[in-house]
Amino acid sequence: MQKRIILVVIAVALLAGVIYITAESDLFKDPPNIVLILTDDMDLALMPYMPKTNQLIGEQGATLDNFFVTTPICCPSRASILRGQYAHNTDILQNSPGFARFFKLDEEKDTLNVWLQKAGYRTALFGKYLNNYPVNAGRNYVPPGWTDWAAFLGNRYEGNFFYNYTMNENGSLVDYGDSPEDYSTDVILEKSLTFIEHSVEAESPFFLFVSVYAPHGPAIPAPRHRDLFSDLTYPQGPSFGEADLSDKPQLIQTLAGSGDEFDEDDANGYFQARARSLQAVDDLVEALVTTLEQNGELENTYIIFTSDNGFRLGEHGLPSGKGTAYEEDIRVPFMIRGPDIEPGILVSQMTANIDIAYTVAEIAGVEPPFFMDGRSFLPLLMGKEVPWRDGLLLEFGYIDEEESPDAPGDIETDNALVGVRGGAFRGIRGEDYVYVEYANGEIEFYDLSADPYQLENLSGSLSAETLEALHAKLEALKYCEDTSCRELDMDLKIEFYK
Repeated sequence: MQKRIILVVIAVALLAGVIYITAESDLFKDPPNIVLILTDDMDLALMPYMPKTNQLIGEQGATLDNFFVTTPICCPSRASILRGQYAHNTDILQNSPGFARFFKLDEEKDTLNVWLQKAGYRTALFGKYLNNYPVNAGRNYVPPGWTDWAAFLGNRYEGNFFYNYTMNENGSLVDYGDSPEDYSTDVILEKSLTFIEHSVEAESPFFLFVSVYAPHGPAIPAPRHRDLFSDLTYPQGPSFGEADLSDKPQLIQTLAGSGDEFDEDDANGYFQARARSLQAVDDLVEALVTTLEQNGELENTYIIFTSDNGFRLGEHGLPSGKGTAYEEDIRVPFMIRGPDIEPGILVSQMTANIDIAYTVAEIAGVEPPFFMDGRSFLPLLMGKEVPWRDGLLLEFGYIDEEESPDAPGDIETDNALVGVRGGAFRGIRGEDYVYVEYANGEIEFYDLSADPYQLENLSGSLSAETLEALHAKLEALKYCEDTSCRELDMDLKIEFYK
């Protein structure tokens, strides 16, 4: 009798269009859980120093080794993750005003967590949200679509989020001090474990967004890790300390000369601190996996590990930082494990932060909104051959600086190009080239097949025909929306001639 009632309920739901089924989903399978672990400013060179993460996610799932962020700074990248859009469509193109603009544009009402919550998921974010949260929204403001919420308050950037920070915890402000138990990565872990256990008790699928601050500067480690890696050296490539910048745009040369010389000792010191700060994140990954396994949820959970942007340490003669179109800034780690993903596979197609929302929506069986610019890479994880892009749009900053949104006072800009007039850029990262146009009219072009370290800017020696073709493709791409983005990025190959 009970079985008959269940079948009747399912039939009625199908007729009403209540149950959404994708090609990858199984009607009688529990909706999968999704855990998204996002680090802050993590470059690829740090990945070897996270053995637990490599073993528990990378070796047990897929590594996407051509994964990019389309705007290589924190707030625009995070907005793109939440909405599956390029920065020109979220209109969050730099860190300031950041959250204040996201809030003003009412974009929080249509984000990944909102879609999942409407589909019956419990949702939680713990850690860093968007830069300058909660400016203009009120200090007790909690965005829509979150079942559980504990986010750093960042309306005045006077320190860091490792110790001595305040969190908005479901509308209540909680201050943390400088005791070992206040170390933010560990606090985020404890909240995450509690959320998982409560979700299991509620017999509900869940989406957990774990947004740690490491290895963002000043990259403070947990006390238990502060003596590690004292002999670690930064793996320098040929672009480290690049001496001859005469081929680079003048604004890059200006940025390179904007501070003290960044040498090998500086790079080693930064790298050691950053590696130390990630050890607590490595512990966090292990604890999450263990808890999921103990609760019988590991085999029905997708776990994603990635970063909001990359980070350079002396490449191209530049100071440490992010926000340029160079590989160190735009390329980040990405690993994912979960149901039906074969352990140890490598996905080499170009994927990006704009794809995360679409992919997670498909994993959850939620129909994605029309406005997303990215695409689902779930078929790639399942070993399927599907038509795929051959390039991505890169963008940073407001091209017309006079029309740039005003930033609230006392706000971190967090990128040196903000202070260089004409430093905003739009570009294409193709499969074997990078083409960049700056707001001041300067251009960069690198043939990555012959020059993977971007040492020789060829823009001055390309034919007029090649430059015209590149410019035309970029002009179309930088104004694309939803479907047109997915059509245009399928046609970014180009024959270039000197």
